[in-house]
Amino acid sequence: MTTLKEILDLPRFSNIHVINKQADLSREVETIEITETPDVALYLPKNTFLLTTAMAFQNNPKMLCDFIHSLNELPVAGLGIKLGRFISELDAEVIAFVDELNFPLLQIPSTVTLGTLSHQLLSYVWDQQTDKLYYALDIQKKFSNLMIKDADLRTLVSHLGTVLKRPVMLVNPFTEIIAESKHFQQGLSFANYHQHQLIPYLKNRQHTDKEASFLFEIDNDNKLLVTVFPIKMNAYFPYLLVIFKADQIPYPFSQFAIEQANTVLLHTLYKNLKVTESKLKLREGFFSQLMKKTSQNKKPATNWLDYGKDYGLVRSSTYTIILVHFENEESIIDNNLEVERYHLTYEWLERQLSHHFGNALLFPVKDTHYYGVLLQKTEPKLKNKLSLIHHQLKERLPITLHFSIGNNVNEVTSIHFSYKEALETYKTIAQTTSLEFVHYYQTKGFKQLIENTPLEQVDHFCTTTLKKLAFPISDMDKELRKTLKTFLESQCDITLTAKLLFIHRNTVKYRIAKCEEIFETPINDPNLSLRLRLALELTEEESLNEK
Repeated sequence: MTTLKEILDLPRFSNIHVINKQADLSREVETIEITETPDVALYLPKNTFLLTTAMAFQNNPKMLCDFIHSLNELPVAGLGIKLGRFISELDAEVIAFVDELNFPLLQIPSTVTLGTLSHQLLSYVWDQQTDKLYYALDIQKKFSNLMIKDADLRTLVSHLGTVLKRPVMLVNPFTEIIAESKHFQQGLSFANYHQHQLIPYLKNRQHTDKEASFLFEIDNDNKLLVTVFPIKMNAYFPYLLVIFKADQIPYPFSQFAIEQANTVLLHTLYKNLKVTESKLKLREGFFSQLMKKTSQNKKPATNWLDYGKDYGLVRSSTYTIILVHFENEESIIDNNLEVERYHLTYEWLERQLSHHFGNALLFPVKDTHYYGVLLQKTEPKLKNKLSLIHHQLKERLPITLHFSIGNNVNEVTSIHFSYKEALETYKTIAQTTSLEFVHYYQTKGFKQLIENTPLEQVDHFCTTTLKKLAFPISDMDKELRKTLKTFLESQCDITLTAKLLFIHRNTVKYRIAKCEEIFETPINDPNLSLRLRLALELTEEESLNEK
């Protein structure tokens, strides 16, 4: 915008003089008006430079002060009075009053008509605004052409820096610099790279939807003005357009030009988001098919490897599924925030997995807000790597990740088993308040496998299999049960059993023979051996309580 100072510095307006010493000449001028009406403030647009002869205030300085006060409240850019016609000299009371307000009061020469001066001033102001508008539209056209040609963010930011002749950078929601103008490759002292010092300033600006400026201290002797423009994509964690030395940007420059660049960047980010969503939909569909049980999907491993090669699936001897989900306490009511968190997490995980793991694949899980990670080889220090991913994201955004890990499988067609285990782990964690964020699947024992079987059936199975050794009462039966259990665990090795129980081999033979009399079947019979092992396991706790 054009200021009063810019107008007064022009030779053709050198005959306009400032009356008061405390006049604020930095006020912007958008239009020119002429008036002799005392209540004109009710009808004027803001930032008007008002011209008058002050006829209505002849011999009434108090009324003139009230008039100036109403103009200042609007506010207007200033008041130009043509002295000599009705008022030959302003009262000291008026000058003191305008100085207190820092209100610009200017003297119009008596040799110039107000109509002529108004026309000259309007021509200049409108020419300046037209020039700036054409400049901004030219900027918009150039940026639009770049966008049509599918220019990436780096190209757009580099072009903006060239246009403004100032360093420019684009910062993502993780406060990482993802694009910068060529100035940062030319050895600027503040770019080598005061990024760590700059990040706290930028984080403070992430939660505002308006532009903000701050002084950034390079060293004790150098400070520069940094202006931050959030790219308004209805986001809680927006991208930030950062312009250095914004106060030194020369003419022609207007706020409109920056806004146009911001708009083009917004459209590019929106396009990138939609491309990512399309990619996620395809990966979600593939993962959903891969996680189906073999009985439902008869595709052999070779077919899966061929089908999944576009998604990064490779032949391996080890596959592991990790479910990545959010902390329970982070209950989000706002759906927009939940969607944004979902996409930001995908972006973060995609980059971090490629950095920390070999051949790790990331997939959305259908009808959920969590992700599946497929590891295609054994990963050393898995917990440490996941912890690092968790902590680094937490430092940047208020997002807490949890990782539920299934067991390894050896075939592509068995991956759904690892997924099921990871899902069970996730469901278990969801019901707890665990402070851990890396959770491994806990393999179930015999009791957990039959936990839904009625207790009467379990007792019946144990007593019909072990008979009186299921719940022994006499010391002799207790010793027989102990020897039988050790004998089975020792793979029916008499010598090893004797060594473990600290008894003679013949004692072991005697006791096993007594057991075979009870069961009426040799102990090494495969069917009986399996039944005995299961029954001993199921009754172990009750047997110990009897001791």
